[in-house]
Amino acid sequence: MIIRALESINIENGSPITDLGKICEHIVWKLGKVQIPYETDEYKKFMSSIEQIQEMFSKASSNENLFYVTLRALYNGISDPERQPSATMSIVLQLIESKKIPIAVQWILSYGDSDSLERALLTLCRWLSKWMCTPNLGPLVLYFMQGLEAKQHDDILIEVARAYIERLFRLVILESIRDSVGPVVLHILERMQHNPEAFHKVLPHINNVLNSLYKENTESSQYYLHKFVNLFMALMEHFSGHPGLYDDLKTTLEQYHPGENYKQSLNCKSWLDMNNCMVTIRSCSGKVGLNNLGNTCYMNSVLQALYMTKLFRNTVLQSLRDTLPLFSKLQALFALLQFSQRCSLSPNDILNLARPPGFQPGHQHDSSEFLGYLLDILHEQEHSIYSSSVGSNIVNLGASSQECTVVQGSFGGRSLTVSRCNVCGSQSERADSFRELQLSFPNNCANESVQELLDYYLQPERLCGDNQYHCDTCERLTDGERVSRIVEMPRRLILTLKHFRYDPVSQQRTKLLQRIKLDSYLVLDNVRYDLYAAVVHCGSSVDSGHYYTYARDETDWYKFNDYMVFRTQPEELCQLQPPETPYILFYSRHDCVDPEPLPREALSPRLRDLLIKDSAELEEEKKRPVKLKTGNHNGNGDPPPPGCGDGGFINNSHNRYVC
Repeated sequence: MIIRALESINIENGSPITDLGKICEHIVWKLGKVQIPYETDEYKKFMSSIEQIQEMFSKASSNENLFYVTLRALYNGISDPERQPSATMSIVLQLIESKKIPIAVQWILSYGDSDSLERALLTLCRWLSKWMCTPNLGPLVLYFMQGLEAKQHDDILIEVARAYIERLFRLVILESIRDSVGPVVLHILERMQHNPEAFHKVLPHINNVLNSLYKENTESSQYYLHKFVNLFMALMEHFSGHPGLYDDLKTTLEQYHPGENYKQSLNCKSWLDMNNCMVTIRSCSGKVGLNNLGNTCYMNSVLQALYMTKLFRNTVLQSLRDTLPLFSKLQALFALLQFSQRCSLSPNDILNLARPPGFQPGHQHDSSEFLGYLLDILHEQEHSIYSSSVGSNIVNLGASSQECTVVQGSFGGRSLTVSRCNVCGSQSERADSFRELQLSFPNNCANESVQELLDYYLQPERLCGDNQYHCDTCERLTDGERVSRIVEMPRRLILTLKHFRYDPVSQQRTKLLQRIKLDSYLVLDNVRYDLYAAVVHCGSSVDSGHYYTYARDETDWYKFNDYMVFRTQPEELCQLQPPETPYILFYSRHDCVDPEPLPREALSPRLRDLLIKDSAELEEEKKRPVKLKTGNHNGNGDPPPPGCGDGGFINNSHNRYVC
């Protein structure tokens, strides 16, 4: 049908341009709905049709008016928040000759606003990461980035870099699209000098990519091998404040003999130009961000959600458990997040004290696992001190002792599980404490709501087959039923949506790209809970992608994306499309009102002294000239304030706090 429509485009037949324009618009939208087949025969037929369409678009490209009509239809498609157009739509870029790409980009930049420009660039990068049949897609993305730089849309560029640098970098090994993808990857890594996140995202893949380029031994592969070796050597020194993280990388790079002038790789303008912004000053959102310390967004997103849990935050700040290392550092971090005038902080100490076993430095990990481990440590450390203080009386206190910890008092609830035998009717009961509920998706579900997943969690479970119930009365395995109910409602309810499942075929944890309807409130046994925070995962695997957090403060919503914090609208969270999926949800019990933020005077002398020191250091840093360096940074600047660590960023005067 698309080909027949294209065949009707005959520039010389005198058809009114409005008719031709409507045909082109129709074709663009149709292409956006075409899904790429995976079966070999179907794919061959599909690609044959694509080649015909590309040829016809090339013939139509000589008409200037048709060019802009089609370009407008393309932009409307890639920037539409309600659609995720197929990469086949990109073949209309055949209308754009190489020399016309800058003109097309200028038109797009004048046509779109910030939100639509970000969606458009994200869509183009998504196409670039999975579609190899549009040669000028890569140059369009590169010119698009350069155009956004000129208009100082660095926030858009950083968001896109976060989302796609890892996937695009891995594609450099493919010779057929290297010249399209390679320049984009180099551009991102060169411009992301203010923060090591993009560099650290590609870190686990560097050895494989460089080895593949070396073995290929073509002119193209040798060119990019040389460029990447020099660039990574420069970035490794530029972000030197990560002891041990680059040991393997340094050994790898030295095998390929970096050039003597490798530091020149960073002699270019950085996004978030340090000469044009005051990097130490708190953002206009009024909130403080957290620096990424090497794929640590899984930690940052959780810490911001916990900080925005006012009940938990206030209890931590007022706790007398500051002799416990983790409590002490968390208190310091929360105090600085509330009162510091800096733009961002580096939570190195939290990472060092609460990194779960098996979590490797520089690698992406599961935010839910980190949250559980962090809360477990806080609870167990405080509970052990409480147990020793009450001595043998702890035996008689039972569950009440659990409530005395900060964690259990904020997030703790109790459930009762009843198992019943279908043969004799006898039943057994088991009471458990919990700090989160993990909600599974039913088989063959579609667009489930959080309320429906919660109801599904509490449904009776049949115990049969391999999952039979062992009845103590019958003294054997029998069919039965198990049902759980919440008998003690937590003040703050944490729900983890189990998007990740183990695939026995690939032997990896894969992600369910399941759309979920977010409920602004839930009802649990006639008790209402209101949504106030959500950790979001963007990506297709638990071991890759990016985490960030939405959270509400009074009536205003904020987006915490590592060191950047923006005001936002709750609609943005509700309109997320896979692969961006809500992962950890935080709900507040409706009858448990948030406490007022603690005033500075209510803090302990230790924390007030910390804030005084932080303020004095900030004033000193503001007096120093801001100068972007691209050489070796030894990270030996002034020590960070207690509770935070040295992230090793930019230069010695600003290596801890990045706007």
